[in-house]
Amino acid sequence: MMMMLRMLLSVITVVAHANPRLDQVNQVITGMEGWRPIGTGLSQGKLTNEEQVLFEHDAPGVMTHFWAAGSPVVDNVTMRYYVDNETEASIEFVASFATGVGFDDQEAPWGTKWMGKGAKTTGWFHNFRIPFSTIRVTYQLVNQTVPDSHTIWMIVRGTEGMKNFQIGDVVVPQTARMKLIKTDTTLDPLEFVDLINLKSGTRGMLFQSTLQVESSQNFNFMEGCFHFYDDKYTSFPGMLLSTGMEDYYDSAFYFDGGNFHAPVAGSSHKTQDGDVTKWSGYRFHEMDPIVFNDGMRFQWRNGDVTDPATGLKCTLNQGGTVIGSPQKSHIQAYAWVYLW
Repeated sequence: MMMMLRMLLSVITVVAHANPRLDQVNQVITGMEGWRPIGTGLSQGKLTNEEQVLFEHDAPGVMTHFWAAGSPVVDNVTMRYYVDNETEASIEFVASFATGVGFDDQEAPWGTKWMGKGAKTTGWFHNFRIPFSTIRVTYQLVNQTVPDSHTIWMIVRGTEGMKNFQIGDVVVPQTARMKLIKTDTTLDPLEFVDLINLKSGTRGMLFQSTLQVESSQNFNFMEGCFHFYDDKYTSFPGMLLSTGMEDYYDSAFYFDGGNFHAPVAGSSHKTQDGDVTKWSGYRFHEMDPIVFNDGMRFQWRNGDVTDPATGLKCTLNQGGTVIGSPQKSHIQAYAWVYLW
């Protein structure tokens, strides 16, 4: 009897080692040793002009979920993630814009695996991976009047012990840290702006970006192209990431199909009220990784020109034939970048 049991165990062991799928499962299980959920929820909290601590944790892990709802001002509550005992938060965002939505657009419900809005009023969420050794999450209502009626509900969640995760096909190194790069500026017609400018020697990947533009008279700012520069693409026009603004967001013809919230990209707001034109949208680079190993620049232009000699657009940084009549534009942008 004992001999038969030994033989049966030997067969099972051989089969297990011969089954690569089982080996993969074992590797995953081994890699999850020490994992446990962490986080908190705040029910019926009161917003004030003072910065308040929502959650703290002093063991390494990854934050994986954020959700906020409540009074309408929750759209613009300031959230800060202090990573690894920072004194100045490397991640500071307002809930609506972190979810790819500009101008407090309330269209709902919609969602992707990464982010969305699940209620008519507030209900913002995102599932961005934010690695840390220690973490402190705070919230604050900045530069607004605070009556007693401003109430907030929040959830943040993560996983202690998580060391490795992937963004698409990119295995994010354990040393990686998320950084949120913000832009808030006014551009003259045809002016360029670097939404990301990372010095030589910097390594990482662009995860997601959100752009909001307020202009006047027309939407000709959408003629502006996106450019990428790294240690290979060093001079203008770099690598063209689009042939106009809207195709970077997987649309065309000034988003004439209307707003949409797709898994990779979306147009989250577009309006014209008299002479005032407004647009916002988002783009992820999970499916088409933008990875850099020696610094990078991510650039957009407020409108664009055609080269009379070739008939091509996006190839001249001065001169050329202006397309339409782009106006002065005020832009805000978030760029979520992993650095390692």
